[in-house]
Amino acid sequence: MFRLSPLRVRVFQGCKLRYKYQYVDKLPARLRAQDTAGTLVHNVLADFFAKLPPEERSAERLLSMFEERWQALSPRYLRMPGVDELRKSSLEQLRRFTEEADLQAQPYLIEAYFQTWLAPDVILGGRMDRVDEQADGTLHVIDYKTGEAPEEVDAGQLRLYAIMVEEKLERPVSQASFWYLDDGSVWTIELTEEEKRQALEDALTAFREMMKESVYPPTIGKHCAYCPYLYACDYRQEIAQRRQAEGW
Repeated sequence: MFRLSPLRVRVFQGCKLRYKYQYVDKLPARLRAQDTAGTLVHNVLADFFAKLPPEERSAERLLSMFEERWQALSPRYLRMPGVDELRKSSLEQLRRFTEEADLQAQPYLIEAYFQTWLAPDVILGGRMDRVDEQADGTLHVIDYKTGEAPEEVDAGQLRLYAIMVEEKLERPVSQASFWYLDDGSVWTIELTEEEKRQALEDALTAFREMMKESVYPPTIGKHCAYCPYLYACDYRQEIAQRRQAEGW
């Protein structure tokens, strides 16, 4: 059985060499300090809505939850260069969220994991940050991003999430959104049946290409600066030269 996920598809389509390091060679990822901060923000938001009744939710409570968990991080992490700036930026993300979000909302699901069969030997799985119920009874899938919106948004991940939710809950998903916490913008798509069918076909095509791939060429660009496998990359010297020359 082959386990597919929206992340696995995105990694394969973004850089086949990273895909090899991550899924074929199974090298350990070297996460950045900001990855830990981002995970903490996600966890605090999840617990804020999942564990607190609406009447206990406030901006002050959300920020205090973050501060408590930040102080519980390892002393080694808290001494790392730039970590205090990460704390401030994470708090700012959460402050902005409290100004724009309905803190008394009751999400239908939080941190739900779903999986569904795409083919007899392929299973698609993924975890959704949040699923809301719309006034018309349809569902809205929300994925938090601890960063600002990119110039071009890839909606494939959202469509695959919607497919998994619909399959397991047997309820229609009418919308799916990326909520960019860094600048507070929300990018939303309306989901059509044709788009969902195309997303399934694209995922199966990616699976077939994964099975055939043997060369794993790199895709070098700005994303390399944030790759958790840069330390092992065969092209890290070329990447360093391009970063210096191009200023990224």
